[in-house]
Amino acid sequence: MIWITWLIIAAVLIIFEILTSSVFFFTCLATGSVFAAASAYFNFSSWVEFIIFIVVSILSLYLIRPIFKRVMSKSETVNSNIDVLIGATAVVTEKITPLKTGLVKVSGEIWRAESDIELETGEIVKIKNIDGTTLTVRK
Repeated sequence: MIWITWLIIAAVLIIFEILTSSVFFFTCLATGSVFAAASAYFNFSSWVEFIIFIVVSILSLYLIRPIFKRVMSKSETVNSNIDVLIGATAVVTEKITPLKTGLVKVSGEIWRAESDIELETGEIVKIKNIDGTTLTVRK
């Protein structure tokens, strides 16, 4: 096969990867295509090109793909700004009872808060959960 054909196949596989987000499957096949293109450029026979394509694609699937998946899974677990409030301390600025929400101040901002016990103004509390715009706090 002509080497440019292998590069076109690699480009199409990369486009499939982008469109399907199939966890680097098509990227591994594209890597095999690039190596096959290199062998075609140096005038190896067609069957050698296919063997190189298959071997490099399989090696990519077993060696490179797990590394990509591990790197991508780390970047997918990003906490939002509000998640950093869980575990933080706050000061009660308006009395909180089990039947009525009050207010707390955390990081310079006032938040509505609820608790299963009564909390007086000035008490230091810890944020244990966030539900919408209401914090659940405990002593």
